[in-house]
Amino acid sequence: MSKPKLISGDRNYSSSSLRVWLLLNEFEITFDETIIKLFQSDSVEKIAMFSPSLQLPVFIHDSIKVWDSLAICEYINETFLESRAWPQHARKKAVARSIANELHADFQHFKKDWPMNCQLKARMKNSSSTEKEIGRLDAIIYCCRNNFGDGGIYLFGQFSIADCMLAPIAVALNAYGANLSLLSKKYIQALLSNPNIEWWLEQAEKEVETELQNINWEKFA
Repeated sequence: MSKPKLISGDRNYSSSSLRVWLLLNEFEITFDETIIKLFQSDSVEKIAMFSPSLQLPVFIHDSIKVWDSLAICEYINETFLESRAWPQHARKKAVARSIANELHADFQHFKKDWPMNCQLKARMKNSSSTEKEIGRLDAIIYCCRNNFGDGGIYLFGQFSIADCMLAPIAVALNAYGANLSLLSKKYIQALLSNPNIEWWLEQAEKEVETELQNINWEKFA
């Protein structure tokens, strides 16, 4: 089996790339990675070389190309992990897949108003729609941890694709100071203390520092 390749966006902004990258690293799957910086004049042109949807990430394995973060995670789980990235108990697995799909597809107001920006720390004013979605996110975390945590630190006890789907949302909830239940706050802190996520955040900080160094500050004088 040849080494797969992940085409991802930069660390600071690409929330979907974080989801796939985290799954690969958490289960120690060896892969090559090409990072394309977002919001550049040539970003779309570079992404188009790999992605039919003009979005990232893209996962390439032999002659197979998969795009969309949840579809990629499902492919990785089936091809490399013998389905270990979902809970093994049927009921927990059903709930985990439902939650993962909800996190992936819904929460459009939250994702627009509170996008993942790994180096931003700010208190945000919420629209009523965003506030409602934050309440639903709090309920998801609380109920999963309370009903399915089984003594582990993740949503369903052991790490799963559901945690991958929640990871960029957790970064945003923490950065923007969301008002959450104590159990949800504990989960977010545990997730953000995952060594792989800590490494991702460190790399995002380096990206920001490099961007600042490359700015021609004289034109602002």
